[in-house]
Amino acid sequence: MTITLSSMAKARVALLLALLLAINPLEASALHSLDKYLNSKHLASPGLLILNPLDGQIIAQNAPESLRVPASVLKLVSSTAALHFLGRERRYVTTIFTTGKENAYLIKGSLDPWMTSNLTLAKKNGQKYLPSLVSKANSENKKKLTIYYSSLFEKDRYDLNLNLKRKGIKATFKKVNAAKAKEIAQEEIASSTSLPLSEMIKFVNLYSDNTLANRLAMAAARKIGFERTSRGLTQTFKLALEEIGVNNEGLKAKDGSGLDKANRLSTQTVVELLVKIKDNPKYQAIYEGLPVAGKSGTLKKRFIEDGPEAAGLVKAKTGWLRNTVTLAGYVKSADKEYVFAIMADGITPTLSGRNKARAAMDRLLEAIVMGNH
Repeated sequence: MTITLSSMAKARVALLLALLLAINPLEASALHSLDKYLNSKHLASPGLLILNPLDGQIIAQNAPESLRVPASVLKLVSSTAALHFLGRERRYVTTIFTTGKENAYLIKGSLDPWMTSNLTLAKKNGQKYLPSLVSKANSENKKKLTIYYSSLFEKDRYDLNLNLKRKGIKATFKKVNAAKAKEIAQEEIASSTSLPLSEMIKFVNLYSDNTLANRLAMAAARKIGFERTSRGLTQTFKLALEEIGVNNEGLKAKDGSGLDKANRLSTQTVVELLVKIKDNPKYQAIYEGLPVAGKSGTLKKRFIEDGPEAAGLVKAKTGWLRNTVTLAGYVKSADKEYVFAIMADGITPTLSGRNKARAAMDRLLEAIVMGNH
């Protein structure tokens, strides 16, 4: 039996379809043109959300409220918390003093999160070079020194010791508390002041520096009196997001870098955060520091072969762990800039599996750039 629509019925169907497309043309189109990218087996049903921040139009989504392993995308939250509680102009001062004892000095720090004993890094990045303070104090190049220190990271103290050893200097380090440091400090010899926190934030997102990210997260927790533990970091991150107006449901932080596979975050939270901070001067360093597809940082070699049309048009934070690849940021298409977050945390735990997931993400974003949605 053949059923034939009357011309009137055909007109009604055509009108209904036209109305549906007019009401939500982007979403209706996305159901078809983005399907093959969203359903890629290499992404293994990721947490995903892409939307237009101007009107909240969802371009594509897949379980955006599900809690996923964020990997280094968590650095977006760490950076936000640091800027929120410490301020973009925050600087750290490290000073060396005489102590009244021969060949004995005091280094009084302020837990500078970006201190280094690597001269190459200091010149390249603008980090403060800790050995220079000792050199200024030890102008006669004495081979045996006693160095009292307070508010230095142990890793920085260790690296300083190695630096001095390479110069043939044997240093005995003695840690003191703030009260003792104040007591033994006599004449100031030299000091160094770090670049502002905003420059650290740009660097940590551009190159995904794990040590710096952890230190910034801990500094934020310390500032507001929370423990420097998983519990304290989770409280710090949640409070920052709450005060900004971002949903923080389910967030769990084991560290500030994203290296711990027990961290949890949703793409919904990440996208809301990216929308909130985009045009807020307080958090501008995050946007400015994001790698650019095919151009800089951890995205310099991405979008070259897969998704070349998106090169230069995606600014995003990368992340990966053994069975996880993540990406979150902004993608331009014509006169629009969409916000997105993708967390594929169930992929094949091999280099090949991760590379295929990255390629699938790059092609998806290229489709957005080209208007195929």
